[in-house]
Amino acid sequence: MTLAVSDLLPALGSEGEAALTSLLQHVGDVLTVLDLDHLDRLSGDQLLTQMSQVAHVLRGSEAALAAMSAEVAVRSDPVRGGEGLAAKHTYQRPSQLIEVITGLSSATAGRLIRVGQRTTQRVSDAGLPLPPLFPAVSKALHEGLIGVDAAENITRELSLAAPRAEVEHLAIAETALVEQATGAGWRDGLPLSADLIAIQARQWRERLDEDGIEPRTEKAFQKRDFWISRTTTPDGLVKFGGQVTVDVGGKLHALLDAILSPRTDDRYLPTDTDTGHASPAVDGADPAGPAVEGAVDEGEEVQSRDRRTAGQKRADVFAAMIDALARSDDVPTVTGASPTVVVSVTADVLERQKGTGQIVGINTPVAYSTIKQILSDADIVPIFLDPDGAIVALGNTQRGFNRTQRMGMIARDGPTCSMPDCQIPATGCEAHHVIEYSEGGPTHIDNGALFCWYHHRAIQTGAFTVEMVNRKPKVTIAAWLRRKPYFQ
Repeated sequence: MTLAVSDLLPALGSEGEAALTSLLQHVGDVLTVLDLDHLDRLSGDQLLTQMSQVAHVLRGSEAALAAMSAEVAVRSDPVRGGEGLAAKHTYQRPSQLIEVITGLSSATAGRLIRVGQRTTQRVSDAGLPLPPLFPAVSKALHEGLIGVDAAENITRELSLAAPRAEVEHLAIAETALVEQATGAGWRDGLPLSADLIAIQARQWRERLDEDGIEPRTEKAFQKRDFWISRTTTPDGLVKFGGQVTVDVGGKLHALLDAILSPRTDDRYLPTDTDTGHASPAVDGADPAGPAVEGAVDEGEEVQSRDRRTAGQKRADVFAAMIDALARSDDVPTVTGASPTVVVSVTADVLERQKGTGQIVGINTPVAYSTIKQILSDADIVPIFLDPDGAIVALGNTQRGFNRTQRMGMIARDGPTCSMPDCQIPATGCEAHHVIEYSEGGPTHIDNGALFCWYHHRAIQTGAFTVEMVNRKPKVTIAAWLRRKPYFQ
């Protein structure tokens, strides 16, 4: 079913429709003049000036859409039954009709309705006109000074405070927030963004309704949640999520900020100091020899940038936190043992070092490289099964590095991951056998080094190599990973 804007605006009459038609034609002309395909020809000031002007037009359009959406909601009131506007067009909710008309998302349609209801003129039960619930927001919105996002943030928070707040205090808060959103009354005249307005509005809500803080805190506490999937995405990742109280969130932010703080450059810089973190030079490279992939010409700076995204770094910090907690003396035990990850893999896969296994509890195949990383930092108890899956024998525990050995590595190599410049705390790192255990390497401090989850995986994939030099770990960056300045 095709709907026209005119179906929703009979109150405007022919003059209103003509004005809208003229406006749409004018917008088309403006877009042509702007020449959006060649914005690179504009100076910085010209670009920002035009963007500001277009944003003003956008805010005006949003104000009109909000008012219209509120009217659609009124005409779609369930009490009208099948005569409601949405019902006439076969939709259950007014937001669904608005989605079809505008092409906007369900969330945006709902936001338009809410803002419109709070900022348009009301009608009393006696049919008399009433001012908007938030007149200052309404005025700024209809003048194109603020957008729907800012209007929603202000009116949402103040609506929550309204039942307990004094009317005069509510008006003061509304005026102050509108001034912040428009820049009026501020020395620099710069408006706050919608996100910053949301923070300010929340502060006003708490001040206006101090008696409601504790009930809201308790309600939020009851909504805390955490979940983790036992299946994986098509890409082989495990999804998890949830929400925590603000104090827990604050602690997590502080921890992430401390670990991810750019206290050092994010590159692995060569160093000649005896810190246990050796210069990332290519062993055996001949500067005078022929140029080959990964070779280094004499005198050139060789650096390897950490190319992880911020999200990837946070995920790696989370992995380190899980490792640290799993090794903690305070963690609950299961049948007398620390939390155990059970990995199922056939002897054939271990022998060929190729294929898949499975982590019990995660219903998806796991690559051998992942299994190898887990086994390199674990106590291993071999359980031998026959082809039918019956247990035929139990082996003795093959020890991973114990707590004392880990503390010794920290004392020797420092409080962080053994990879240069990595700030992940060593207590959350995995212990790596420099000479693989499967190749006869001993579980001895002289054959161990602590690496965070990410860099341990990088070693397993060959991006870095480690050897013990003077009983300390020496890290070497693979030649193919090196980066020359002229490739930047």
